Amino acid sequence: MKTVLIVSLGDTRSWMKPWIDQIDTHFPVRVHLLHLAELGNNLPLDYDRFIFTGKSLLLYRENIARICALSNINPLLVFPYPEELLPESLESEKLNLWNSFLHQVILTPLSEQLVEAINLPLTKKIAILGNLVDETILEEFQNVGFDIFRPIPPFHIKRQGIQYCIESQSGITIVGGVVIVPEFQTIFSHPIPNEVNETRKVLFLEDFKNKVSMRNFRKQTVVFLVPEGMVPVETWLTLYDLSQLLVQRDQAQVFILCREVIVAGNDLERRYLESRKVGVLIEKIDFSHLTLQPSLDMRGSWVSFITERDGISQKFLSDWLVKVPGKKVIPYDFTKIFFGDRLISSLSPSNNINFPLYSLPLDGWYQLPDNKLTMDTHYAIQEVIDYFQRGVTAEKNRAMVDEEKCVLCLTCLRTCPWSAIDIEGSSKRKKARINWEQCHLCGLCASSCPASAITLYGLELEKDQPNSIRKEIIGAGENSGKI
Repeated sequence: MKTVLIVSLGDTRSWMKPWIDQIDTHFPVRVHLLHLAELGNNLPLDYDRFIFTGKSLLLYRENIARICALSNINPLLVFPYPEELLPESLESEKLNLWNSFLHQVILTPLSEQLVEAINLPLTKKIAILGNLVDETILEEFQNVGFDIFRPIPPFHIKRQGIQYCIESQSGITIVGGVVIVPEFQTIFSHPIPNEVNETRKVLFLEDFKNKVSMRNFRKQTVVFLVPEGMVPVETWLTLYDLSQLLVQRDQAQVFILCREVIVAGNDLERRYLESRKVGVLIEKIDFSHLTLQPSLDMRGSWVSFITERDGISQKFLSDWLVKVPGKKVIPYDFTKIFFGDRLISSLSPSNNINFPLYSLPLDGWYQLPDNKLTMDTHYAIQEVIDYFQRGVTAEKNRAMVDEEKCVLCLTCLRTCPWSAIDIEGSSKRKKARINWEQCHLCGLCASSCPASAITLYGLELEKDQPNSIRKEIIGAGENSGKI
């Protein structure tokens, strides 16, 4: 009887235990269930097949290989199933789909090839890209044992196995990852009508701050406009302190109309609560519904908006409008540093939920949220540290060369874009060998080999197409993967 272990990467469904108790009456199989956290306590894992269930975003090949490396599981024995398609109960219509999947898993013939997932350590050296880098950021990386390399333009970057190779005027440097430190420009995006500006009661925050120290705003109404999403912490501190001073010293009525309220870190929450306590009105609003009009006597402006919390329209007369600027990231220019036939102008993932916070869509590439040490920068640096601690998972023996079939035509050597093909052996019997630490499983060598001497186990290539297409074999297709 075959044995199957279901590994839950997320929440274990309540229906699974009664389903497992009766499954052997329907299928010639014994099924066990473990949560991912329990895998390490149940080694060795002597099962015929493994089913990984979890959110579809967690079931990408690299993550599955990483789990296999930690648990010493052959990746060819793993069949992923998205948690979104799991039944909610034994009466769910999705149960038939789940049972069909299990049936296919049981019947699928598996390759006898032993593929081993291995975590490879990275060179603990990082390249820091950016013109304005605070020394405290460099010290933070150095304190946890990183070597820092700051390439001087011009330079080029290319992938070399699991590391990155940087070629510059100073020579060739190998790094395990790249950290980009952003540059910013000051921005205030909400347009102020000309007739409102003509009231001469519209100032930027710094100008208004200087005016507060020189004059009294007794019982006047001051409105701070904060339309930007990215506002420095120091600006919020100034905003809370200034608004509290106006209320307590001058009995002024103060409004802070903002896109987002920032209260986390650097004593901001306390300042925020103190401002609210003395009477500062802080409202999150949609700035597309904000209307500004000058008063008839041109001594102030009418402010109209809709509150985000309860959708109530408000309108009042302000004596002063204070523009609070934010900052905008200047995109880093990648077009001149990559080797390749396609220029990359930007790597920033615009609100893409598939990417972890602070990371870029390239393994080992990260962008810091600020060019100086802040709480958010600490979080970003910790994410870089976690990446280096995990290492990169490679699958040993997933791509293999059949020595008997290899005619040493060197086609694979010429076509591999990752320089992962070596020639080894004596002068009488040399053969091609795949360096699994550098192999990216793109399948180009297998599809171009005229002797069909290369096999990618667990992957299949369609050779009848004009251009060979590699596809992952998921579920029932995860078989011997012969080319």
